[in-house]
This record gives sequence, C-alpha cells and structure tokens, in this order.
Amino acid sequence: MKRGVRTIACVAAMLAPPGAAYALTDGNAQYDECMLGALRDSRNGAAAQLIQRSCDALYRNNAMLLPREQRYHACVVQSLPGVRDNYAIQQIMAICSRRGEM
Repeated sequence: MKRGVRTIACVAAMLAPPGAAYALTDGNAQYDECMLGALRDSRNGAAAQLIQRSCDALYRNNAMLLPREQRYHACVVQSLPGVRDNYAIQQIMAICSRRGEM
C-alpha cells in the first residue's frame, strides 16, 4: 500500500506544471521589488501600466531582451514613478527610447 502511495505521489510531482515548482521558489522576488518600489509613488494610471510592462520585461522576460531594450526598460522604471501629467509621460518615454536607441 505504501509503495502505491509513493508511486502516485511521484507521478503527480512529475506531471505538475513547471510553474507550480517555480511558484514555490521565490522567483518573482525581483519582479515584486521592482513593482513595489516603482508603484509606491505612482500618480498616474498610464505611468503605472508602463512601469508594470517594464518590470515584467526586466524580471520575467529578461532572457529575451537585447541590451538596448534593458536600458529602455530600466529608464522607464527609474523615471516614471511620481509622474502625474500625460505630457510628461510622453516626454520621458521619448527620452528613454533615445537612451535605449529603440
């Protein structure tokens, strides 16, 4: 009986989605820190969405980023917190694009 339970447990562990094992580790800690740090001073919904997109790119999809894309997203995360005005957001995004050569 014990052997059957162990076999079922092993099979269940092997069939579990890879995300389940990843969720048990603290793999999202850097992403969470990025979001918490940047959104703490957020004053604009559009800026918050752009920050979220950049944190996601930097800490969840960073293996796919080119160095210029990393510079762009880092600029967004550093520059957008606290911005209130949509015009200011546009200007910051343009500067970050130039810095990242996007």
